[in-house]
Amino acid sequence: MAKMGRKPVDGVVRETVVSFKVSEEESTRIDKLAKSLEVPKTVLMRNLLLDALDDAEMLEKIGALKIAKGIKKTSEFLKTLKMIKTNSSEVKN
Repeated sequence: MAKMGRKPVDGVVRETVVSFKVSEEESTRIDKLAKSLEVPKTVLMRNLLLDALDDAEMLEKIGALKIAKGIKKTSEFLKTLKMIKTNSSEVKN
């Protein structure tokens, strides 16, 4: 039996469904933007997601994501050291 639905305009067959939850406020923002751009909500979300994915892949390719991850780990480590120092100061007093 043939599949139902429209043929893809760009020639890309999309068969995989990805779903996620957003807050009411986020959903309202998405709805407003989709209406403003006169595109279906699903098209807007797919385009935003794929653009963000392209950006993330480019950042990964140039090593920026590794650097950001390292900065985050260092920041968490320094916070832990600060907590240890604060706790040891409280014990002494």
